[in-house]
Amino acid sequence: MSQRKNTWIPNAATIVVVAAVLLLIPWLGLTLFNSKGEPREAIVAVSILQSGDWILPVNYGDDIPFKPPFLAWCIAVFAKIFNGGTVNEFLSRLPSALAALGMIMAGYKWAEKARGVRFAMIFSFVTLTSVEVFRAAVACRLDMVLTACMVTALYMLYTLAESKVRRRGLWYAGVVILLTCATLTKGPVGALLPCLIAGIYMLLRGKRFFPTFFTLLVIAVLSMVLPAWWAVEAYSRGGEHFYELMMEENIGRLTGTMSYDSHIKPWWYNFLTLAAGLLPWTLLLFAACFGRRRNYGTCKVSPAALFSIVAAVVTVLFYTIPASKRSVYLLPAYPFICYGIAHIIDNTDRRTAIRFFTWFMAVLAIIVPPAVIWLSISPLPSLPMDSMPWWGYAIIIIPLLPAVSWCVNRHSPVAHTFAIVWSLYLVYAAAVMPAVLNPKSDYRLIPALGAAPDTEILSLAPDKAYRFFTINYYMDNRLRLAKDIDDAATHPAGTILLVPAECDTAGLGKYFDYRPLTARSCDFRHAAGIAIKR
Repeated sequence: MSQRKNTWIPNAATIVVVAAVLLLIPWLGLTLFNSKGEPREAIVAVSILQSGDWILPVNYGDDIPFKPPFLAWCIAVFAKIFNGGTVNEFLSRLPSALAALGMIMAGYKWAEKARGVRFAMIFSFVTLTSVEVFRAAVACRLDMVLTACMVTALYMLYTLAESKVRRRGLWYAGVVILLTCATLTKGPVGALLPCLIAGIYMLLRGKRFFPTFFTLLVIAVLSMVLPAWWAVEAYSRGGEHFYELMMEENIGRLTGTMSYDSHIKPWWYNFLTLAAGLLPWTLLLFAACFGRRRNYGTCKVSPAALFSIVAAVVTVLFYTIPASKRSVYLLPAYPFICYGIAHIIDNTDRRTAIRFFTWFMAVLAIIVPPAVIWLSISPLPSLPMDSMPWWGYAIIIIPLLPAVSWCVNRHSPVAHTFAIVWSLYLVYAAAVMPAVLNPKSDYRLIPALGAAPDTEILSLAPDKAYRFFTINYYMDNRLRLAKDIDDAATHPAGTILLVPAECDTAGLGKYFDYRPLTARSCDFRHAAGIAIKR
């Protein structure tokens, strides 16, 4: 394959930082929580600040967190520093956005050293604008924080293996700190998987087995010290309940022995989600398959390319093992797959595919603004939308500028492609996402509860899947669980009982006045009702 000579681009790193910050940060607080995942994580930070317990805070009456507390610690610290100890949507999502920003800039420096400034910019923009990476970067979820810690540690391990860096001890300390944070975010996989990837790569590069094994073993063990301390402290508070939950989430999820079905999918599901998660760049990959190659010589794989292949393949194969499969599990593979996509974009033999992709995105950018404006004025019954502020309409027309520029001059397809794709993501983050997702939030149900400040609010839940996480977050952690109708009946008159449609409501009418609340809760996607104790 032919690749372009490195081109010096002034202020390239600054351009990447500004583009990432403008895309990720300003719009974090515009969208209400509209699924169970985000408020379930945010409420842990709320309960930390309410109780002062930073080890094993309890929410929803007696629920302990499903995962280790690093994300909740970050949210709680940001809330204390920036908002007087009050958690909101912006601060809840800020750790993910900052983690994504850090990962992208670490990847920029890594790729710049391997292939130069131009390639580093391409690599960074492809990573930033892959659907799954962007989605995780603007959500209050564990996955982006976990991924950023793992991937950045991998960049550092690669550098330690391939370069003579000064102060190697500090580099190793940085790896341990990052893998400690990863383990405190989602368990031992945060340290073990990066060490596995680095070990396989080093062996393929001819490193000796035992020195490599013991070096990575020491890193993994040191990365477990602080999480082990937290686990001991948490066990002293939560006892067997904590132990069983941690075993189920870490071992049971891997072995398929959980007490409930959680995202059970066939092995090929991972590849389907990769194709969707890499959009819009999946379309470029498809177009490149039909491109003509002029250079049929042997392609030498560089160390960075080999490292990317190992990291992507090991991650994807590792996550085919558990019966539980979700698209976000594969996030650590995305930057390394994006390295390959960047290589295609930087390849002079793929000009036809790149120009085709640029035309496709330009046409899409011309269609999207009027379509969004029309839907905002006349929303479809199946797609209700909130009204947008005036500046939302100004942002919507931004994609027209690079699209029209490309149609007029048809030069610099790569630059036009990134400008178009970035501006389309900006439209979604700033205008479309809040308008489309806010109507789905259970926040709108809170006025219907009519709860006074001292009113008790209970909920029935046949299992963990039927918690009202969103309402509990917006009610400042006031919800409590009721075991059954008889248990709820022991509470005073005026008590509010939230009832998922799947619950056994035999005897409800003896004590409560019942009415429907919503046809679809955003937390569990089924109907729910409200009952008031007489």
